[in-house]
This record gives sequence, structure tokens and C-alpha cells, in this order.
Amino acid sequence: MIFSSKTTLVDQTAQIGTQRLATRLNFFSLGFATAAWAPLIPYAQSRLHFNHADLGLLLLCMGIGSMLAMPATGALVQRLGSRFMIGLAVLILLTLLPSLAVLSSPVPMAVALFLFGTAAGSFGVALNLQAVIVEKNSARPSMSGFHGMCSLGGLSGVMLMTGLLAAGISPLLATLLISGLLLLIAVIALPGCLSRIEKEPENVRSQQAKPARGLPPMTILLIGMMCFIAFLSEGAAMDWSGIYLTSQYQVSTAFAGLAYTFFAITMTLGRFSGRHLLQLLGEQKIVSYSAICAAVGLLVVVTAPHWMVVLLGYALVGLGCSNIVPVMFSRVGRQNLMGKAAALSCVSTMAYSGSLMGPALIGMIGELTSLMFMFSLIALLLLVIALLNKFTQVDHA
Repeated sequence: MIFSSKTTLVDQTAQIGTQRLATRLNFFSLGFATAAWAPLIPYAQSRLHFNHADLGLLLLCMGIGSMLAMPATGALVQRLGSRFMIGLAVLILLTLLPSLAVLSSPVPMAVALFLFGTAAGSFGVALNLQAVIVEKNSARPSMSGFHGMCSLGGLSGVMLMTGLLAAGISPLLATLLISGLLLLIAVIALPGCLSRIEKEPENVRSQQAKPARGLPPMTILLIGMMCFIAFLSEGAAMDWSGIYLTSQYQVSTAFAGLAYTFFAITMTLGRFSGRHLLQLLGEQKIVSYSAICAAVGLLVVVTAPHWMVVLLGYALVGLGCSNIVPVMFSRVGRQNLMGKAAALSCVSTMAYSGSLMGPALIGMIGELTSLMFMFSLIALLLLVIALLNKFTQVDHA
């Protein structure tokens, strides 16, 4: 009997380890696939002969696709499991990525970005829901590490794509290589994903507050707003840092990905240090300090006298943004104000809309004002995160 109990414990430990590894690899893929698009944006703008406003409208297609997909993904994951949804999203991403490197007509490009955004948004919701469950089963803080893998994937994607383009390899061949790597990772990671998501027990659901008029509780909305601002900053770095370097400082298009590279390096380091920083500072301080750091970084970007100083500013933005979203997603996983799948779907929709729709608004408004004005505005919004932080506290289980 004792031997049987030990065997069961070993099996459960191995299963949790497999699920944790699969979650890490899929977070890497999410960052890898979406960041590989960043160095291609200046090429797309040149190929389509778009100004900032036109490019903003094009990027809006990605955001619309994501916004439509995310609210439905939570319910689909409950029915089909995260493995199916993640696998489908990865398949769409690796299929569409090469087309983003060659399409030269606005309508096909808009359709491709719409579907790309749909896949990215669905991938994010399904994966974060799995991450919440795996973190809970692991009984230890894991969310910063999971999101750290997303940042590492983003860093790897932008560095590899920038390196390939700088070496003279065509955008099409570079994206085909990225897609091949995504396929390889999916083959390794998908078997360890959750084939089904357990529904929450009735006694848990009965404790959850009924939202007024169908709206989520205020705490959930505030968490979503904080994630929106943080992801807006990330989206601005991904989609507009290269344009900012080429338009403001006449940096070569082949090296336009350097700004996002510096951003991704410090974000990756910050997220992998997140567990230790949480122990050292606590949730409330780490969120407030992070928001202030990111705001200072953007102010450095808009006041930089030389493009190399801009890289320093983006490094500060990456460090500041690194742990805000992981902490917020952990809070969603601990709260009992509404169902975790529904709450995570709501927060993810608000968060990823900042990443995917925000850059479109930056382009449209930036064409009327300037990118410097928009970056300054985002810096002020980051300070709002520090103000809202104390209103979104959730007790540890």
C-alpha cells in the first residue's frame, strides 16, 4: 500500500513536470512567433508605401482578429481542452508568418494580419489558462517564469530575424526558417498540454460574486486595465520602436530590430528574476516600482539625443514591464470573484487588446501628432498602474 502511494506520488510529480515543461515551451513559441513579425514591419511599410496612419490601420486588423477570438477562447478551452486550441493557434501562426514577408497588396495583407491576430489572441488565452492551472497544481509561483519564457521566445525571435535580415537573407526565407522551428517546438510541447480543463467545483462557483448587469467585478476590470497599459507599452516597443529608429534617427532598416532586442533582453532577465524579486519586494512594491521604471524608460526614449540612448530607454521599458502582467495573471488565478476561466478570458481580452490594438491607435494618432507625443502619453499611463495597484490586491491562497 505504501509502495502504491509512492508510485502514485511519483507519477503525479512527473505529470506536473511534463505539463510545466510543455507550458514553458509554448510560452516560448508564442513570444517567438509574434516577435518575429516586429523586424518585418518596416519592410511591410516600405513595400506597401504606407504612412504611419495607414500602417496603424493595417495593424488594427491584427487587433480586431485578436479581440474577436479571445472572449470565445475561454469557453472553447473548457470544451476542447487547451491542447487542441494551442495546436490550432500554432498551426495558423507558422502557416501565415511567411505570407507577412511577401504580400504587397493591402487587402491580402490585412486578411493575413487579421488571422494572425486571431491565432495569437487565442493562443494567449488558452496558454494562460493552462498556466494558471499548472501553477496551482505545482503549489509554487511559476507565472513569472512562464512569461519569462515568452520573453525569451520574443528575444530569440527578434534577434534571429534581425540577424538573418542583416546577413542579407530574404524575409521570405527567414520566415520559413522561423516557421520550421515553431513546428519542431510544437511537436515536442503539445503532448504535455492539458487535453481537458476541469470545471470549477460547485462550492467554489457558489462563493463567486454575481457581477452587476453582466459586468465583471471592479477588481477584474482594474486588473484588465493595468494589463492593457502594460501590453500597450510592449506593443509600442514591438511595432513602433523600429519605425521610430528609422524615421527619427535614419537608422538602417536592417538594424531597426535593435530597439526591440534591447527591450526583450531586459524583459527576459526581469521575468526570470521575478520569483526572487517577489520574495524580496512583495507584489505591491514590485508592480509599483516596475511601472515607474517603464515610464522613465519611455521618457528617455523621447528625449534621447542619439539613437544609442534610445536603446537604453527601451532596456528600461523592458525591465519595467517584465513583471507587471505575470503578477496580475497570478492575482486572477487566486481570486474567487468570478470563474477563473471567465475572469482570465476577460483580463486577457483587455490585456492583448493593448498589445494588438494599441499600436494601431499609436499609428493613427501619431500621424496627427507625433510618435514622441504618443510615447509620452504611454509613460503617463504607466504611472496609472502604480496608482491602481493597491486597489487590486488579492489574498494568497
